[in-house]
Amino acid sequence: MSTGLRGLPGRDVIVLAEQALLGALLFQPRALIAVSGWLEPEHFYLPHHTALYSAMCHLAKTGHPAFAEAQPTPEQGLEWVQQATARGAETASALTPSYAHALINGCPQPKHATAYGQMVLASHARRTVAEHAARLGQAVRESRESDTGMDLLCARADELADVLEQLTRRWRPHPGSLPRTETSASSTQSEDIKDRILAERVFLSAATNRPAVLTEVRAYLTAEDFADPVHQQLFRALAALDHRGDPIDPVTVVWEAQQRGVFVRTTATPDDVLAICERSGADPVYWATRVIRHALLSAATDAAGHIGRLAADTTLTPHQLITTSRRALADLTAIRLRSHRARAENAPWQPTESRRRPPPVTSNHTDPPLAQIPACTSPSSNPALPPLSPTAPPAQIPSRPPSRAPSPRQPASASPPAPILRSPSRR
Repeated sequence: MSTGLRGLPGRDVIVLAEQALLGALLFQPRALIAVSGWLEPEHFYLPHHTALYSAMCHLAKTGHPAFAEAQPTPEQGLEWVQQATARGAETASALTPSYAHALINGCPQPKHATAYGQMVLASHARRTVAEHAARLGQAVRESRESDTGMDLLCARADELADVLEQLTRRWRPHPGSLPRTETSASSTQSEDIKDRILAERVFLSAATNRPAVLTEVRAYLTAEDFADPVHQQLFRALAALDHRGDPIDPVTVVWEAQQRGVFVRTTATPDDVLAICERSGADPVYWATRVIRHALLSAATDAAGHIGRLAADTTLTPHQLITTSRRALADLTAIRLRSHRARAENAPWQPTESRRRPPPVTSNHTDPPLAQIPACTSPSSNPALPPLSPTAPPAQIPSRPPSRAPSPRQPASASPPAPILRSPSRR
């Protein structure tokens, strides 16, 4: 058996690992037992390799003699190769008998089939991470064009997180130290940098003139959401003034910026800060949501590019790739949570059906059940009450009994009796 693969097409390391594994399985069918439990046909890179491995798995499940016997005969081994090649060629025209025999001759050691399978699985994990990172980057580009694309961006980020979670359960932690996390390339030079800087300036101006909303905005907006370093320091100044309860206007902001060394660490001047904090009638809450939206798009761009570069780094083990990718995705997840909170707090109020009804009347006493409440009856049918006369005045309860009976000359329908006058006493 030849120890080289020079005569086979595809000198890529991934292809070499797949060719070595398939050659080992064709030469020694029983080796399929060690890899079939965790290696699937879709883990292969080339389509005809996928078809050949799927065909061998099918023959093994149907109990092919070459797979069932510990020591198959040469005739059974030849039949195994022919049937696997013929079945795989049904879906992959590139698979030919000559290619199958070249795989057998090029396999260095059939007993190393498990190691070859782990190489194939690691390559598949790397391709999967790179593919989902590319999808996330595409979703970012679509989200820049319309506000409705944010849902697609979040969906792609969730898919990438799910893939990393599945790979984490499959690959054991590497005993070596994790690679140092590289500083991801900043996306501030992207195509929307002008819109992002403008949104930050408008928000700072609006927040300076309407500082009452800063307490609400600080719940989801941070200084790291700003692209311009000067804008970051100005937001920290506004947040500090609001936290201490100090007055906020352009002059106090300039003073706080000076206390924080803005004019020493940056090229900004007091006039620049005054120009940023000039009078504005914009809504600071709305522009705060625009700032965090730009920050979310920037973080998604950085995460997609960073994870893509990690997947292309062949010096990383699968565990190192998965761990560093999850760290890069965690920053995006944090901004997503704050962005979701901002949209939830600033969403227009929608009354529900229950809120449209009048509120229930509450009282301190307990009403009796409806079955115990007697039905209303007409006054004429109630024997306990005399019939009402249209001319009779309502009955009045005197505060004290009269000293004598009313005069018989007084009509019954007259007004209430006049007060009784005492006769003068006799001398």
